[in-house]
Amino acid sequence: MTLNIDNPALIILIISTGLFIFISFIKYAFETITLEILYLWRKEEKYGISRLENLIQNQDRSISTFSILKSLSLIISISTLNIYYFREYPYSQIEIVSINIIATILIGGIETVNHSLTKQNGPLIAHKLYYLSIILNILLRPLTRSKERIVEITNPDKEYPNNSDNNSSSKRISIQMDDEGEPLEDHEVKMIRGVFQLDKTTVREIMVPRVDMISAEITSSFEEISAIMLNTGHSKIPIYKEDIDHIEGIAHSMDILRFVSDANNAMAIDIDTVLRTVLYVPESKTLEDLLTEFQEKRMQMAIVIDEYGGVAGLVTVEDLLEEIVGEIHDEFDSGEPQIKKSKEGEFYIDARIDIDDLSVTLGIEFEGEGFDTIGGFVLHQLGKIPSPSDNLQYNGFNIEVLTTVGRRIKTLKITEIPSVQNPETTKN
Repeated sequence: MTLNIDNPALIILIISTGLFIFISFIKYAFETITLEILYLWRKEEKYGISRLENLIQNQDRSISTFSILKSLSLIISISTLNIYYFREYPYSQIEIVSINIIATILIGGIETVNHSLTKQNGPLIAHKLYYLSIILNILLRPLTRSKERIVEITNPDKEYPNNSDNNSSSKRISIQMDDEGEPLEDHEVKMIRGVFQLDKTTVREIMVPRVDMISAEITSSFEEISAIMLNTGHSKIPIYKEDIDHIEGIAHSMDILRFVSDANNAMAIDIDTVLRTVLYVPESKTLEDLLTEFQEKRMQMAIVIDEYGGVAGLVTVEDLLEEIVGEIHDEFDSGEPQIKKSKEGEFYIDARIDIDDLSVTLGIEFEGEGFDTIGGFVLHQLGKIPSPSDNLQYNGFNIEVLTTVGRRIKTLKITEIPSVQNPETTKN
C-alpha cells in the first residue's frame, strides 16, 4: 500500500489532522486555568496578570470555540481519510475498517498526550496564546452563539455560562477580591488553595482510618466512656455493638457527663438511649459535598463506609477545616511533627503521613495504586507483614521499618543513598 501524494484528499487529511492535534492541545491548556492559578500568579507577581484575568473571564467562550474547531477538524480528518482510501483502494473494505479503528486509537492517544503535556504548563501556554484565542473567538462567534441558543432552547432551565458579558458572578467577585493589588500572604494563598480543592478532594484522603478510630463498645459504662473521652481528648466517639462495623450511635461528652455526675441515674439508664444518630458517608464523597451535608444536618462527625458497606474510618468538621487552614493542634495533640529530619540527614517518618506530602519533601514520586500513606506503600512493596528492621531501597532512598503496632507500621526511617547503581526497588 503506497500513498498517492497527488491526491488532494491526502493534503486535506494532513492539514486537518495537524489542526486537530494543535486545537486539542490548546483546549486542554485553557482548561487548566483556574482562579487558584490566578491567585498564585498574583502572589508571585508574575507578568501578565491582567491578561490571565481576561482569559478566566472568557474561558468558557474560548473552550467552546476550541471545541467547535476541534470537532470540525476531526470530522474533516475522518471524512477525508475514508474518501482517500475508498478512492485509492475501492475494494479493500477490510483495510478501510482497520484504518478507521487505528485512527480511533490514535485519536485517544493524542488526547491523552495533550492532556499530560498541558498539566504543568497549561496556564503559561494559554497566556502565550492569548491573542490567538481572541481572534478565534471573534471569527467563530456566530457558531458559538448558535451553540448557546441551541442549549437555551433544549434546556431552558440551564443558564449557559456565556449568557453574560463576563463569566459567572462568583468568578468576577473572586477576581476583584484583591483589587488593591496587595500581595497575598502565604497563609492566605494556602487557605484559598484549600477552598478550591474541596470539590476535588475525597473523604478517603482526610479520614481517620478504621484502625486509628477511638470508639467504645455499647456494653461500656458511662464512667468507662467518660474516661476514654478524658484520656483521648475526644468529645464525640462512636459506640459499636460486637464489632466496629456495627455502630449504634455517637456518644457526646455533654450527654455522658450529665449522667456520670449522678451515679444512681446512670445505673438505671442504658447507654443506647443517649446516643445520637450516625451520619454515614461514602469514602468517595467530596469535601464540598460533605461540608454541605454537615451544615444541612447540623452534625460534626460522619462514619465513612467503603464499597462493601464496612466502616473505613471517620471524619469530623475539624478534619475538613484542617484541609483549608492547615493543621490545628490542641492540648491533647502530641505536637510532634510527622516528619523529623536529623542532623545526619535521616528522616524519621510517621507511617500514616500522606504519600503526596512525603513526595514533596523528598522530591521523588511513589508509583503504584491502592495506598494513600507511606506505610501503605512500604507494606505494598514488602509484600508481607512488616517487622522492625525490614527495609527496602527505592529511587535513591533506603526505607527502614523502625516500629510496628500489631500488623501496622508505626514509624519509618528514610535515608538517602549516596550513590545509586540501580534505581529499581530492592527489598531486604
